[in-house]
Amino acid sequence: MSATAPQPHPVQHASRKAARPLSVAVPLFFVALPAILFYTITFRNLLNIPFCDDYDALLDFLNHFVTLNTISAKAAYLLAAQHNEYKLLFGNSVALLQLALFGHIDFRILSVIGDGFIFLLAILLWKMFIPDCKDLATRLALFIPISWLLFQLEYWETLNWPMASLQNTSILFFSFATIYLLNKGSRPAFWAALIFFVIAVAASGNGFLLIPVAMLILILNRQYLRIVPWLFASAACIAFYAYRYNINSSQVHQHHSIFSTFHPLAPAYVVAFIGSAAGLPFRILSLVLGTLLCVFFIWIGRRGYMRRNPLVSYCLLFLLLTAIGVAGLRSEFGLSQALSSRYTVYSALFIALAWFAVVEEFLPHSTGPLRLNLPFMAATLLSISFSLYMDSIGAAGLKERDNGMIQAMTAFEHQMTSGTTIWPAPLLVLPNPIEATNTFNQRIRPILNESIKLGVYRPPPL
Repeated sequence: MSATAPQPHPVQHASRKAARPLSVAVPLFFVALPAILFYTITFRNLLNIPFCDDYDALLDFLNHFVTLNTISAKAAYLLAAQHNEYKLLFGNSVALLQLALFGHIDFRILSVIGDGFIFLLAILLWKMFIPDCKDLATRLALFIPISWLLFQLEYWETLNWPMASLQNTSILFFSFATIYLLNKGSRPAFWAALIFFVIAVAASGNGFLLIPVAMLILILNRQYLRIVPWLFASAACIAFYAYRYNINSSQVHQHHSIFSTFHPLAPAYVVAFIGSAAGLPFRILSLVLGTLLCVFFIWIGRRGYMRRNPLVSYCLLFLLLTAIGVAGLRSEFGLSQALSSRYTVYSALFIALAWFAVVEEFLPHSTGPLRLNLPFMAATLLSISFSLYMDSIGAAGLKERDNGMIQAMTAFEHQMTSGTTIWPAPLLVLPNPIEATNTFNQRIRPILNESIKLGVYRPPPL
């Protein structure tokens, strides 16, 4: 098959002349502004205090790790450590690296690392976004809605929470990076993709969803010889998970097999997960948005867009498989779990990829400046308004959580024994929160005391 010259990107109405500094500065400002707001709010609310699963997934892990005497025992424990259904090798390794460098862990630094993956994800989306567009000002302007969709605090529950952010945000970056590199097709990119795939599995269990996605990419690109190393790496990752894996560690049914949590596909749950960005203030809106997104993706697929931009298609497939997987594992929790703030970043990415398609399929046929383009202006104003609204909600949520954590840790440090149940953790958002918090604290107090005794963690003086 003869080689053909690369085709120009369909966005052709943009001028190919060098953009004037001012024409670049204005859209660049609007692309950077949501990131500035995002990290200003999160950095102002950093605490060196563990929260919820941080006790089990990080502190308890480190307590056991530092007491082991041999390298082989430490390596075996690192590979076997499990939290609920997942093995969080990546997050645990980051915590161990910090412990080795500083002699103790600081949850503020771990939070910054976890939250920082959103910035890396934004860079990756930028590289994927109309890369052949020669007009930087136009490309930046069209990227504005994506930046505001990504850098917003609707998913604040994941942020400033080391265990959650090191799992939930890193997996998105590593997975999209794997797909991006595989789609490039070169040999160096393939081996880099293989490394990112292994790290993705180490970050979170849904990294395994990259196996069928990658197989599809390799088969459609007729890169059959690369299937062998890919399957070898996949088998190695499966073996890693199988090593001392506790199948009776379900988050849904404690002390039951994780296989008991799988249910027949619940379409409403999947649709709500896809549209969860619209779950505030009314849950029904998540179903509406999810349905609209599904209809839109089916429609543009029938138009042939998926063939014209397979990279976006593969990313959508990974997100869809994640939605189906979450429906299988968590649907017994009800729609409230699908609409959890921790998962709305997935919905934001569905919307962002829909904007990719709008830009490539419809805006090339428009004429005149972008400021007069109705779809562009509507998308920009809606994304900015949405982001600012969610930032206000997220900032309030982070502040409220911080206040509860400070109050609870203060009570712990001063050993208040007046019958309170809120130390060292704030009230859990569960049925019967006082009873649930008391049970939780009875379990984690020894973990916290042990970590202080071993020098793993130093609580801030309060």
